[in-house]
Amino acid sequence: IPPGGRSGGWDDPAMKHANPYSGLVGSLTPAEFEALSDAVEERRLREELGFGTLAEAAELYRPDPACPECGEGGARRDGASASGLQRWRCRACGTRFTSLTGTVLENCKKPLATWVSFIRLALFAAPLDACAEACRISHQTAWEWRHRLFAAVEGYQDRIVLRGRVWVDEIYVDDVGLSKGGRPRKRGLSKDKLCIAVGIDARKEPVAVVCGHGKPSTARIRAALGGHVAEGATLVHDRERAHGVLVRENSLEDESYKADVRDPAYLEAMELVNNFCSWLKRYLWRFTGMDPANMQSYLDLYVYFFRVKRDDERWPKIARVVRHLVMTEARFRSST
Repeated sequence: IPPGGRSGGWDDPAMKHANPYSGLVGSLTPAEFEALSDAVEERRLREELGFGTLAEAAELYRPDPACPECGEGGARRDGASASGLQRWRCRACGTRFTSLTGTVLENCKKPLATWVSFIRLALFAAPLDACAEACRISHQTAWEWRHRLFAAVEGYQDRIVLRGRVWVDEIYVDDVGLSKGGRPRKRGLSKDKLCIAVGIDARKEPVAVVCGHGKPSTARIRAALGGHVAEGATLVHDRERAHGVLVRENSLEDESYKADVRDPAYLEAMELVNNFCSWLKRYLWRFTGMDPANMQSYLDLYVYFFRVKRDDERWPKIARVVRHLVMTEARFRSST
């Protein structure tokens, strides 16, 4: 018995803090440790999401995928890949495919846990370098995965319709493509700035659409927001002349306020959309220098994540995003 009368066993308070698996883990080879880490992450994901691997997620959300070539259903099972992903053979045309063929996760060699880590960071608009380091992937892979997310949410806003009380406004961001080659950026509102038309209703359903350059015209507002506002809604806006087309063509109630930051009535009435504009600006500032051609993709992803985080209590956000990636038929195609 050691000095002090303690036996040094599990009844010793000092020993209760020791990890009984430390020695076992320390004795593992690098390959064994990697396999153990994967197994631990798989269990963690099963407890959190209900599935621990991409194969399990595909079995849950794509139990009977249609043929990516001819569109026929009823394919027969045809073995499994090394990662456990189900293979299929089309009865009509003979094409062989997996449960993830035709999705943005097709040919993904990293485990689901890595994708989940990347999604968590993307939800907070983390820079690509941070995503690459935290997920232990290359910068090129992180870039590709961001564009896979873009492909999965392309056209996502098309079906969003704002109802009831609807607030609309615009924000303006520099078009970095126009300032290249030594061309100076103009101050104030100019045609060098991209206009983004935004809308949000009392349910916090958001819309954000690229609306050309400079101050928006009636035609551009119609194209950007006309299909996103339900007939009979009340349009709350800042008296931008182009907004009138929405009121006329969608049979809306018109509630307008002169834009004056010194007017408490204006600030109170427009608070929701002004806050939404601020959130969106902070998001876009994370990606200063982006290719303007990708602006709508960034907006689609922002709106998608906005809704995902809004509904997290009803539908856990990580499970919802993984389900979307597995079920959505979209492919990432590299430009290189």
